[in-house]
Amino acid sequence: MKILKQSILKYTPLAISILLIMSSCNFPTPEKKRSLREKHNYIVLLDLSDRLIVQSDQPERDKKIIRQLYSLFEEKVKRELYIKSRDEIKVVIAPQRGSRLDTETFEDRLYVNMQNIKNIYRKGNEEERRNDFHANLDTLYRKAVFSRRPENYYGADIWKYFYEDLKVDYSRDTLTENYLFILTDGYPIVGKNQNKLRNIKEKFPSLHIVLLEAAPRDKDMEWDRIMGIWEDWFNKISIKEYTLIKRGAITKELEQIKEILAEN
Repeated sequence: MKILKQSILKYTPLAISILLIMSSCNFPTPEKKRSLREKHNYIVLLDLSDRLIVQSDQPERDKKIIRQLYSLFEEKVKRELYIKSRDEIKVVIAPQRGSRLDTETFEDRLYVNMQNIKNIYRKGNEEERRNDFHANLDTLYRKAVFSRRPENYYGADIWKYFYEDLKVDYSRDTLTENYLFILTDGYPIVGKNQNKLRNIKEKFPSLHIVLLEAAPRDKDMEWDRIMGIWEDWFNKISIKEYTLIKRGAITKELEQIKEILAEN
């Protein structure tokens, strides 16, 4: 026991010195695994039929709504400190027979995916991206309004978009909230069987649909009838979250959009 005490006393100062030296060294700390943030995927589906000229100031109203959505997209990116953002926004055009628009070009120009942008440019080029987006939006609507005669326009087939293209735009990332904003004045399908919407095979479990600018006649309860068609169809294709907003004061609609995104 006596020998052990002497050994401890003899080596304790040396041990202390070693500990002090080790504590002063800057050993590399293991890199923390970067956790993924929830992604928002904003899809804006446009009906560019004769609604653009039948309703007063419709192109300007559409553009205000889309600019508002882009602004909310930017706010989400900022909250993620830019480098952590995986968010995206895209403007797509509903299929329309006889359309003269170069839809692919406009859809490419009106698409921003933060994951495709290098970190160094995410914040630095924010204003440039916004200005380009707004400029391309103006050009799209300028070309979309090519006549003042309703008979020169064909109807937009929103059902066909759901059947063919939504599966491409929809993100199946498990950490994604998908939002589909549909700017249309009424029916989701073109042709005689507007009340008989066929089912679609694809399922979109995390999709929240917001229908905007619907403007049916009031005199024969067309609003109730058309909204009933949408609701029945959404239920058939297992869309659990949807909001139907009737065309009204544009400021009120913009506020409703903010509230919907804030709630989610």
